[in-house]
Amino acid sequence: MSMKLRLMLACVISIVPGNFLRVQLYRLALGYRITGASIGWRTVIAVKDCTLDRCLLGRNNLFYEPMSMRIGAGANMGHRNQFICGEWAKDDQYARRLVIGAGCLVTSEHYFDVAGAFDLGDGSWIGGCRSQFWTHGPGADDRDISIGQRCYLGSGVMFAPGAAIGDNTIVAMGSVVTRTFAERDVMVAGQPARVVRTQYDWKTKQRVALMTA
Repeated sequence: MSMKLRLMLACVISIVPGNFLRVQLYRLALGYRITGASIGWRTVIAVKDCTLDRCLLGRNNLFYEPMSMRIGAGANMGHRNQFICGEWAKDDQYARRLVIGAGCLVTSEHYFDVAGAFDLGDGSWIGGCRSQFWTHGPGADDRDISIGQRCYLGSGVMFAPGAAIGDNTIVAMGSVVTRTFAERDVMVAGQPARVVRTQYDWKTKQRVALMTA
């Protein structure tokens, strides 16, 4: 199926009233694997391959070609998020893969470039609004973005191609993450981001050590 036809079908399906009908049409017309998911009105899913497992997608989200995507059980997404993989990324050098793990939360109005791979670990939150994640750029050989399990990303963060964080990491609002942070249980902050706290539990706001500047 051509990219243009898939987009046209997805746009029509997205305005069909009732989640049950939308899900059935996405299954029948586009061959998506959807189990127990809720897809909000005007959420357009026009991708190469799609698996949704008991997740909740809000209104006016856009998932656009030619990526594969998988959203795990219990994941919850707000409104007006964009997951874009341009047609130019069909070259085999691009991974074109979106994975949102089980129990994740993605709030609203975030932008995800999915020319490379974007992996959000189980139980992680992308909070606030207007964060950006980029998996391509001039001279970028390591493109994929990986976010560990049980992480929290504040509002307005930016991830450069190849950036990654380990499990139980909190990224302070407005931070620009440009490299891999292999550590876990830390806080990263700044432009560019660096580790500012170690042995930090963001859910209880307890810290054991404070890194010096």
